[in-house]
Amino acid sequence: MKIFLMYYDRFEIATTSKMLTKNHIVLCHNNKERFNCISDNGTLIETNQPKGIQNNFNYGLSLLDKDEWAIFLSDDLIEAKLLNGNKFVKCDIDFVLNELISILPKCDLMGVKLVGLNSTGNPFYAKNKYSKFGLVDGRCFAIKKTEFTFHNEISTIPDYYASAYHLKKYGGNLILNYCFLDFKRYDDGGLGTIDKRLNDKLKDIKLMISLFPNNVRIKDKPNEPKGSHIIIKR
Repeated sequence: MKIFLMYYDRFEIATTSKMLTKNHIVLCHNNKERFNCISDNGTLIETNQPKGIQNNFNYGLSLLDKDEWAIFLSDDLIEAKLLNGNKFVKCDIDFVLNELISILPKCDLMGVKLVGLNSTGNPFYAKNKYSKFGLVDGRCFAIKKTEFTFHNEISTIPDYYASAYHLKKYGGNLILNYCFLDFKRYDDGGLGTIDKRLNDKLKDIKLMISLFPNNVRIKDKPNEPKGSHIIIKR
């Protein structure tokens, strides 16, 4: 099993590598020599892939053996949280990663190929310890090497593509609702802000609707442009 971190252009302020105790691989598109935020546990690889996180996701998948698992994480990790009673409380990052790793043998038995965590940190969505139908958030997920590759034209919502693809092909994914890794989300740099990504996201949504008409639908969010958000459906 491998752990990949997805780095782009936060050369000094990306946080995830220095917060992990486990050995990991950091994937950057280019400018390898400019990164000074990689821990001693990290191996930095310059992929020379075109811009777009989907391309580096696919590069990471290409480094796996068939049926090997990998964990992918974003570059701007803040902290880990665990459900305690009716609220999420801070916990060790290793605890959450170990929970994700320890469930993978059971996933093999169930035929599950894509595994994620609670994506909001909201206890309302953690009433059930596990769920099968929903978004496997792209900021931290485990994926098993199959024939799957990320769509080369979907750059803003590749996690929706992966979730819908695996849901349609295998009948469900697995989400650990009781634990959560918090990331900064949509800061400038990296994947970019919501506003900077909007036009590309609208194109991606249109493509997703055409590819998975039975597995995704538009559901508008308050204070966000109409038609700019989709949800995974059974």
